[in-house]
Order: sequence, then C-alpha cells, then structure tokens
Amino acid sequence: MNFLYILSEDDNDDIFYKGCIENLTGKSFNLIPRRIRKGGGISQVRRHIPYLLSDIKYTGKVENTFFVIALDNDRSPAHPDHKRLTEIDKLPKREQRKDCRFCEIQKITYKYLGSKDKWPLKGAIAVPVQMIESWLLLISKSEEYENESELPIFARKDSSLAKDYFAPKKPPSQLKDLCETEKKRLNITSSRNFFIHCAKRIASSDIHKSSNSFSLFKEQVKVWFNK
Repeated sequence: MNFLYILSEDDNDDIFYKGCIENLTGKSFNLIPRRIRKGGGISQVRRHIPYLLSDIKYTGKVENTFFVIALDNDRSPAHPDHKRLTEIDKLPKREQRKDCRFCEIQKITYKYLGSKDKWPLKGAIAVPVQMIESWLLLISKSEEYENESELPIFARKDSSLAKDYFAPKKPPSQLKDLCETEKKRLNITSSRNFFIHCAKRIASSDIHKSSNSFSLFKEQVKVWFNK
C-alpha cells in the first residue's frame, strides 16, 4: 500500500487529489491529510508547510510514501510563464501585488528539503488556475471550455471582488456558481460526490491540453513510479 500526505484547504480537495493521483498512476493510496485554513491563501501555507516538510524530512527515504502541497492560484501570476491577468488594474492593489504561488511553495520546499533530487519522498505542487473548481469544470464540461483562460476568475458572483470588478454591471456566474449548476445537471447532490465524479474522469479527459496548471501537476505525479 502507498501513503499520500496532502496539505490542502478541505476534505473535498483531498478526495479529488487522491482520486486524481490514483487514476493517473493506477496505484492505491492511504491518505494522510494535513489542513490549512480555508481561504487563508499563501500566508497559511507559509505557516503550515514547515510542519509537513519537517515530518517528511525526518521520516527519511520511504519508497511508498508521497506528498502533495495544494493551493488555489486565486488570480496570482500563473507558473511557469508568470503572466498576469489582462485586466489586473480592475483588481484591488493587494491582488495586483501577488507573486507566483507555485514558485513560493517550491522555494519553501527547497529550503527545508533541498533540491528535488534530495527529497526523501517524491512530491508534487498543485496550484490550479484559478482554483480547483476550474479543473472540475474543464473535466466535466470539456465540450464547453477549451482552455482554463476562458473560465471566470472569481469563486462566486456575489463576492465583493466580483461585484467591484464587473461594476456597474452584475457579475456573471463564477467558478463555484458554475459547479453548482453542473452538479444539478448531473443530479449529484453533494460537492464531495462531484469531486469524486471528476476525479474518476481524469484518465479519460483531455484536461492536460486545456489547463497548463493541471499539465504541470500531472507531469510531477507521472514520474513518481518511474524507476
């Protein structure tokens, strides 16, 4: 049996990443969850990642144990090209000053574990653009969205960020709104089951073509069992 540490924001994220990795690798994993406060952003990762990496460091080299550090991109410059949103000036100043979250997580990981070839456990960094719901929509509604750049950039249309961004017009449905609509279309009653549904479709989907952020995650996971 393989073991998988996941540092993420909630149980649904864990379910998706675990299911996704199992479908990409064809292996089964026992989950070891680690949690950051929902909506806490990169500051929460900075606070909690040292504890996870310290455990990994002192566990030593283990062939059947892996880790994932996951955080939504939330309108930060996307790795690896670091392009900012085209209308970034419509966002609050604090949003405009965001740095690449993938680079930040990678920097902290290198600080504690050294370069990737020195890591005692194989791992991956997941930073969905703009958030995990983007990946869910690209999997479940691939016929409608050809690229992650076509998707909305906010969580919900009734958020203050979305209202200010689209003012004086009303915001259209955003990522979580669209996922709620898709759940109803599929007659799925819970977010948990929707996450499971999408994870199961990973292997047969073309999301790696429509999402650079997912492709980057997939590339990291696919080497885990290469000898």
